[in-house]
Amino acid sequence: MNYPQTPTDVIEQFTRNKESVSFLNGIKAVFIRNFKILLQYKFTIVVGFINTLIAASLFYYVSLLVPQNTIMQDGYVVSSVLFIFAGAMLVDISTKILMKSMNSFTSEMRQGTFETLSCMPFGLKRYFVSEITFEVFYGLIVSIINYIPVFLIFPIFVGFNISWKSLLSLLLLLVCIIIFFFSLSLLAANFTILVKRGREISMVIIGLIHLLSGSLFPLDLFPQWLQIIAYFSPMTIAVRASRLCLFGNGTITSEIVWIAIIALILSSVLILFLFNITYKKIYNKIREKGTIHEF
Repeated sequence: MNYPQTPTDVIEQFTRNKESVSFLNGIKAVFIRNFKILLQYKFTIVVGFINTLIAASLFYYVSLLVPQNTIMQDGYVVSSVLFIFAGAMLVDISTKILMKSMNSFTSEMRQGTFETLSCMPFGLKRYFVSEITFEVFYGLIVSIINYIPVFLIFPIFVGFNISWKSLLSLLLLLVCIIIFFFSLSLLAANFTILVKRGREISMVIIGLIHLLSGSLFPLDLFPQWLQIIAYFSPMTIAVRASRLCLFGNGTITSEIVWIAIIALILSSVLILFLFNITYKKIYNKIREKGTIHEF
């Protein structure tokens, strides 16, 4: 005899079904599906090149307006072009992970395929992880490719040198930044399925990160109260530490660098904890609204 499912049974089904495929096979299927979809949107790739080139041109010529074309921060002096490009590129590439993830979920909702995907035995939570993992790799690869024409046109990093210790420290920082945005995308996905506004949510978060991180200017330009608020974002200290590795021979032993790494790791752990706490509550909410089909 088939007994009606309790709310807990339904939630467990959307979290993970015992008859589901393995996580690795599931994530592989999501990757293949998304890659086939991307091949149908070649025009989007071309637009990405154009948008990146336009933004880079704006940053380049604005940086030339800085007096003496130099900026001093944390004991080092660097050209305004390098300072602005380093911060802008770091924040731009990082935030694209969040934007592409939220845009992907919003697109699935508009096309009516999100409910089908979320009702698969694979589980809604595991689908979130798979989708965002794909967007991490896709966002990084596409962003780097989009910047190639910029490096060929503008003399940005000509004659630039960095030590191996600083480079390894920078790579560790970048890994921590990627994990942070992966975690942030997971938490944002919860609220995306609740309010159905993934693009809008990502734009607000990205706008705040661009403003508060000091990606385009030293934080000294902020009033004191805004500087205090800015450091509540781990990306603020992360951008500062990345610049120190690039231009000031910063390493893992530098105070700013290891503080940034710890801040990013702790923030990621906290965000993942909040994701797990809010997931079932938000899922119960959308069940009440009837916005996701149930078996």
